[in-house]
Amino acid sequence: MSVNSFDPQQFDPSQASAELGNALLEQAILAAHAQDHGARLRLTADEVAALAPAITHAAWSAVAQNLSTQDLVALIRLFTLGEGQFSSWQAGAKSAVIKLVRVMKARKEMTPELTAWIKANTDNRFLPHGDLMDRL
Repeated sequence: MSVNSFDPQQFDPSQASAELGNALLEQAILAAHAQDHGARLRLTADEVAALAPAITHAAWSAVAQNLSTQDLVALIRLFTLGEGQFSSWQAGAKSAVIKLVRVMKARKEMTPELTAWIKANTDNRFLPHGDLMDRL
């Protein structure tokens, strides 16, 4: 008799694909740049549903390396506001914002103003830096 091992990550939808598809990435960037920097996002129900998997996707750390600073800031703003406005975008410590902020920090492009904006526009206690236990 043999015993199989259980990997809880196999049931995590954010781990379903190692890559963030080009179509989803492009849709997220277009949606991010289409916003008017107000406190309310202007997305259709279809856009909200289509972008929901992106908020917790595991590949943001790798994908973000190739994005411009403008794209990163736009995505950070989109996901920060979206998490507060759309229940399907709730991400907690798995938010794409955390991964995007880490890339900006590594580039030394993260500003105190953007950090303050994130904190002022979210109820997610993990934004912008992530879970303390992950950083130890």
